[in-house]
Amino acid sequence: MPLELEQFIDTRSFEAMGDLMETISKERLSSKTLGVSYRTICHWDEKGIIRFSRENAEANRKYSFVDYVWIKVVEELRSFGVELPIIQKIANEIYSPIPIKDIFSMIAESQSTIENLTTSNESEKAEMLEFLKSGEFQEADFSELEKTFNYLHLLVAEIITTKKPVSIIVFKNGDWFPYIKENEHLYPEDLLYKKEYESQVSVSLTNLIFNFMLEENMAAFSREVNLLTLQEINVLNTVVKGDYKKITVLYKSKKNPPTEIRNTKNAQQELTKLFRKKNYREFIVTDNQDKEYRIREEKQQLDLSSGVKEIIKGNVE
Repeated sequence: MPLELEQFIDTRSFEAMGDLMETISKERLSSKTLGVSYRTICHWDEKGIIRFSRENAEANRKYSFVDYVWIKVVEELRSFGVELPIIQKIANEIYSPIPIKDIFSMIAESQSTIENLTTSNESEKAEMLEFLKSGEFQEADFSELEKTFNYLHLLVAEIITTKKPVSIIVFKNGDWFPYIKENEHLYPEDLLYKKEYESQVSVSLTNLIFNFMLEENMAAFSREVNLLTLQEINVLNTVVKGDYKKITVLYKSKKNPPTEIRNTKNAQQELTKLFRKKNYREFIVTDNQDKEYRIREEKQQLDLSSGVKEIIKGNVE
């Protein structure tokens, strides 16, 4: 997969990558959250097109964020008429575990990643660098590791850390591949030729993820995985409440004149576009009493370890 490792690792810290993987793999979403009937989920499960752990009883089954993304992908593909055997083929491949040795090999081959590797412990960093440079990982036994990651984990992590548009492209014969436009130069020519000239179905993983994050009461999770900043969550909180007349957007570049977002049903969609482009500076909210206040870039860090349950407030003036 043409993923740029430096961007995937985010801060180039193993702690950051590990924390992100743990967060998106934790089973804590209910069937109701998924927006798909339990009966449908069971049918797909029987057909082998979705994968879940069997640790919990059927009635109490919980799902991870990665599970959510795949269920939404299946839902989209079915809406386009893609048949179950094709989706099952994709599931078999996208859920294939990635050998830990392969991940270490990718890191070891990336000189810039090694040079910029960060950990909270300098001695651990030195040991890790020696481990990577010596090639000892090739003979190491990783069988006792509790967690295994697959290609779907990588794609979700890529979207969260880079905010890039990532899609899954499916052809009539069942062939498929993940498509990241900014990394197009890394794809083989025959694959790009096929994308250009053959009929296909494209499902935007990025859009599915952002739509989930923009739902009410999902702001805490958005902050936990760093998909939305505290500034963005505060603006979103204002829109969800609906107690405003307009939101004026000021941009980083003075060449871009301010724009206004009115209190309409399309306000969240307009905000989503802004959040993805990251070219804004601050927001001026005019409430229903014609009072104004600014929502600026966050100056505080949020501790979500205590279990934040509702949309985050504050950091406004």
